[in-house]
Amino acid sequence: MKMLLIVFRDSLEEEIHGLLKEFSVKAFTELHKVGGTGETGSAFHSFTWPGMNALVLTALPEDQAERVVEGLKGFRDQRTKQQHGLKIPLHVFVLPCLQVL
Repeated sequence: MKMLLIVFRDSLEEEIHGLLKEFSVKAFTELHKVGGTGETGSAFHSFTWPGMNALVLTALPEDQAERVVEGLKGFRDQRTKQQHGLKIPLHVFVLPCLQVL
């Protein structure tokens, strides 16, 4: 099992949900109004750093996790190309998931 931690700007929520559905992700936990800073900028819902992030956690079998990661990578690469190389705020962290109760 793998735990995917998906962090994205909240403006991408519909598209991320669509991709999760496309890859048959039926169970996940989502957190809203997540602040942070990184390579694609800061998001703290303030005048200086507008916008917020969302975070999705989902535990998946390894083969499904790989397909989801590849799908999200493809989405990110396509959107980055559309924005002339400007990276979109979407990051996926893959963690081992040793047990689900």
